[in-house]
Amino acid sequence: MTLVVDGRLPRKVHYSADPNAPLRTPAILCIDDDPGIQSAIEMRLRRYNVEMHHAYYGMQGIWESIRGNPDLIILDVAMPNGDGRYVLRCLRANHETAQVPILVLTGMRDPQLVHDLMMAGADQYLRKPISGDELVHQISRYITLEKKQEE
Repeated sequence: MTLVVDGRLPRKVHYSADPNAPLRTPAILCIDDDPGIQSAIEMRLRRYNVEMHHAYYGMQGIWESIRGNPDLIILDVAMPNGDGRYVLRCLRANHETAQVPILVLTGMRDPQLVHDLMMAGADQYLRKPISGDELVHQISRYITLEKKQEE
């Protein structure tokens, strides 16, 4: 049985390890105004074959989401120039980004906010601080994380 949420089917992006198939590195867009959080996420994902992109405020995140076609978005809530609630609504309303998995990562703990974000189309609500292992686990629910080959 496939679970349908707000008319959206859950999607997990797979990338073929078949040497004859064209390889595509999954792209993750992190929309967060804290450069420290951005760096920590990128450092934790450095051992995986992923392409990291960054946006530091809401409107930039919307633009980068449409322009960059990410496979997954990590979204903060409290940001300047378009907070996460607004960004989430815009991304779900746009046909280019409506199906992209969005993981909300925030320090806010209001139960009503959690409910509102999930109803607006967030795929996952994660609280800061989050362990690197837990973040990798949650991301791997939506895209295939393949470890880089050791040289």
